[in-house]
Amino acid sequence: MMKDKVVEILGTLYTIHFDVPDGKMPEGADGCMDQSIHQIRIAEFESDRNTIQDMDSYRKKVLRHEIIHAFLYESGMWNNSGSTNCWGMDETITDWITIQSPKLFRTFKEADCL
Repeated sequence: MMKDKVVEILGTLYTIHFDVPDGKMPEGADGCMDQSIHQIRIAEFESDRNTIQDMDSYRKKVLRHEIIHAFLYESGMWNNSGSTNCWGMDETITDWITIQSPKLFRTFKEADCL
């Protein structure tokens, strides 16, 4: 069982809870981010979950995904991302990742999910 962690995301502290039972997760979710209470939850993974062999690597991927959601929320991108058809190709997100990446990597390191 992993210990809970607290990380800073653009000046806001988020608590990361690991090994959260399925009953306390959204249905079918392996991770979730709740911006209203600054919390990230990572599911309790069983060894046969989705037939994934390297659960540690998968857990880290899920955590990175949820941390990105928190960064997008805290930077104001959460509600302002519907103005372009090719959002993933837009220069705004490219610049955002470029500018925020040192902070992202610091948080990934704090959360031990690299």
